[in-house]
Amino acid sequence: MRLHRWVDPCHITGPVISGVPVNLALGVFDGVHRGHQELLRRAVTAARRHPGGISTVLTFDPNPAAVLRPDLFPGNVSTMNQRLAEFRRFEIDETVVIRFSREFSLLPGERFLQNLITAVPALKTVVVGYNFHMGHNRDVGAEKLKDWLSTDGIRVDIVPALKDNDDSISSSRVRRAIATGDLGQVGIMTGRPYTIEVGKSPPKTRQECRQLLPPAGVYVCTFLTGGSSREGMMEISESGDIQWEQRITKNHSVIPRRRVDVSDSTTKE
Repeated sequence: MRLHRWVDPCHITGPVISGVPVNLALGVFDGVHRGHQELLRRAVTAARRHPGGISTVLTFDPNPAAVLRPDLFPGNVSTMNQRLAEFRRFEIDETVVIRFSREFSLLPGERFLQNLITAVPALKTVVVGYNFHMGHNRDVGAEKLKDWLSTDGIRVDIVPALKDNDDSISSSRVRRAIATGDLGQVGIMTGRPYTIEVGKSPPKTRQECRQLLPPAGVYVCTFLTGGSSREGMMEISESGDIQWEQRITKNHSVIPRRRVDVSDSTTKE
């Protein structure tokens, strides 16, 4: 999968992707839950309708909510590395990552769409969720996007809500499930276990972690590195401190499986 970084989306001097028909899934994709996955599938399907067409994701980093409402944003469900891995898994050909900033948030939605058409001159299809909004004060929603792009012959595919027990699957719901420790429900909504990307410098507090963590407690975990895995434990204190096993520095990611009841809160190997 080819990766493009669109550092200054407020100004465009030329194409970001050119020469091929582009079929674009547009959104933040935090957590890449089952609703997001439908957008990816439709972008791939649309690409197959156009000879030489490619499937593309346009996403944002950092998360817009983290920039605009940092005091209210609880944390990311997934890191950018994890999102990119999911895009590859669904056979997306190319990804464009826009650097989200306060300056960009002030850009009217229609102005950004003008820039998008310049950046992707062979744009054929845009796939968005039913609740999609963009631009300053969220001035362009899914239906307005469809009306605006259709004048240029660009097809807009609006994906309806994917429901689970009569409730729409969303990144907000996934965050709530993580925050309450319902990791099984997270797996149902995303189709995979919730995984914390740790790398070689494991965070020591919630604030240092790049992702949302489950509630305080001791957790049975699966530690992953390369193609191997092992079982272990981690502890999150009430104050937000994180205790990892010493060997965690050799691990890339951790899957918290379940919280365990212990009378002694000390993490054990």
